[in-house]
Amino acid sequence: MYSALLIWLAGPGQKLQEAASKEVGSLFFLVVIIISLTLFWKRAFTAFLGFVLFAMVVSVFVFQPELIKALGTDGFKWLFEDYLK
Repeated sequence: MYSALLIWLAGPGQKLQEAASKEVGSLFFLVVIIISLTLFWKRAFTAFLGFVLFAMVVSVFVFQPELIKALGTDGFKWLFEDYLK
């Protein structure tokens, strides 16, 4: 509800960015499905697994950068927790 209110109050540039991001995400997902099915159908299982892993990493880095930032921050705190105290 709060994010919808922010988008409603935001300028046209942010609204356009949100809409474009959703469309690009949908197209990316469609391309990943088509390539994955093609590789699976050709029985190129190694290429299929490699492409799926690549697509997963790219989708997380491009479409959810906040998650990567949070994982990096949490990992740093976990590794150097005793040193920071």
